Amino acid sequence: MARRISVVNQKGGVGKTTTAINVAAALARRGRRVLLIDCDPQRNASQFLGLGRVVDEDGTWGTLEMVLGRGDFSPQRNVLLDGLDVVPATRRMVDLELELMRQVLTGPGRKLARNVAAVEAQYDFVLADCGPTIGLGTVNAMAACPEILVPVETLPGSVPGVVDLQQLMEGLRADVEPSIRLLGVVGTFFEENGRLPRNVLEDLRVSFGPRMFDTVIHKAQHVAAAAGEGRPIVLLDPGSRSAREYQSLTSEVVNRG
Repeated sequence: MARRISVVNQKGGVGKTTTAINVAAALARRGRRVLLIDCDPQRNASQFLGLGRVVDEDGTWGTLEMVLGRGDFSPQRNVLLDGLDVVPATRRMVDLELELMRQVLTGPGRKLARNVAAVEAQYDFVLADCGPTIGLGTVNAMAACPEILVPVETLPGSVPGVVDLQQLMEGLRADVEPSIRLLGVVGTFFEENGRLPRNVLEDLRVSFGPRMFDTVIHKAQHVAAAAGEGRPIVLLDPGSRSAREYQSLTSEVVNRG
């Protein structure tokens, strides 16, 4: 059975997509079979992995089709390296929330979970990159991939949002998927020379204790540049500090299984 992990934070710009694509690529580099599902209507993960042209083509099978069970399972295979399959977010993702609302009487929160269960035997890991809102699309992702990895920007005001997310998880455990749990919190965009980021990181460590990952992701311009190249930093510049940090985070994710 695959490990199923959602990368979630209701705040945008905290490194969710960068974390999701780099952990997915790092796992595939280690010989793991990985499925990455782009659950964000902004389609950033699909774009960052060089699938911008594919997701705009008519007829591309993507996240909306997987959630709603339309058509045969047809991910983009071996994206950038062997072992990494991607279900891209296409232009039709903007219709997903409305489609799920129309199906409210048929359990809209677990549709993706049922369809992931049908294919998870093909993979060692299934990762879902979620959008910056907690709508039905993100609820579906969390139910399908109930280990929740939370990237948090190391700036003041970040801790309350993660506390709110934990309260949401408790509600979803009761009403949607009892196996939902916090896999861990990772600090992102860390600037070691700044007093405020150090204080925020310490607050996070006090608040989340052993659920806080030891790895910290430093702020680095070349990570954004790698996204512009359509390649995760772990593939574009594997010797860089950022790549080593994502490899370290990946090891922690694996070991927490």
